[in-house]
Amino acid sequence: MKTLLLAASMMLASSAWAAAPITPASASATGIYTIDGPDLGILTDGHAPPESTFYQTAAVSWLGQEGVSGVALTLDFGQLYSLTDVFMGVDNNDFYQVQVSADGTQWNTLFTNLAFEGQANSGTELISSVANHIDYQASIDFPSVMARYARIYAVQGDGAYSVSELAFSGVAVVPEPEAWAMLLAGLGLIGAASRRR
Repeated sequence: MKTLLLAASMMLASSAWAAAPITPASASATGIYTIDGPDLGILTDGHAPPESTFYQTAAVSWLGQEGVSGVALTLDFGQLYSLTDVFMGVDNNDFYQVQVSADGTQWNTLFTNLAFEGQANSGTELISSVANHIDYQASIDFPSVMARYARIYAVQGDGAYSVSELAFSGVAVVPEPEAWAMLLAGLGLIGAASRRR
């Protein structure tokens, strides 16, 4: 019975802390931009337009000189995560830098997405850091990193920029209350079942 309890608790614990898509607590932006959607939540809604779609479709877009547009799109995950992967939709002929931060003040560059590296010849380019993904791009593959915030901005291009998706996967450093509740409820049920026997 002790073996059963140990195995069940380990299964619950591992499922509670497996890498999964992160739903940000909020998204914000600086500078002048337009949104083809209800709000900045379109950046992480999991619905990127297909490759080669017109670059402003279901996206946040902006105009500006190379590297000085002043637009930065920022995600707040609500707590510290170990980020493991990213899926992005960006305008294919521009350069975008993605940075992360644990505290929102000190930022570190995670990667720079280079123009024309993907498969699309125009419009939206979909790219992923997941090795087996159809849109995998080695240049954005990164080792896991601790962060609460992530941001993206254009560093070079044709002056017309857009981001349609910026979705991260990872593991909460301190499990969310829901994960703790599920784990404790599972252990309670196992304890009650063993007591009955």
